[in-house]
Amino acid sequence: MNVHTKTSNALQSMRALAHRDPGFAEALSHSQSPQQAAQLAAERGITISSRTLWLNRGRLLGGGLPSWRG
Repeated sequence: MNVHTKTSNALQSMRALAHRDPGFAEALSHSQSPQQAAQLAAERGITISSRTLWLNRGRLLGGGLPSWRG
C-alpha cells in the first residue's frame, strides 16, 4: 500500500469514527493542534501524521472544523 492510499484510508477512518462516535467528534473539533488531533486518533488505533491533518484542516468535520491557527 502506498503512502497516498494510507493517508486517504486514515482520513476516511477518522471521518467515519467522528460520524459514529460523538465523543471523538467533539474532542477532535476542540483539539488545539494537529498534533493533539493525531494523538486522539492514535488513541483509537488510527495512525496519521500531524502534517496530514494540518493539510486537511477544515475538511475533517462539517462546518470547517477543526481549524487550527497557523
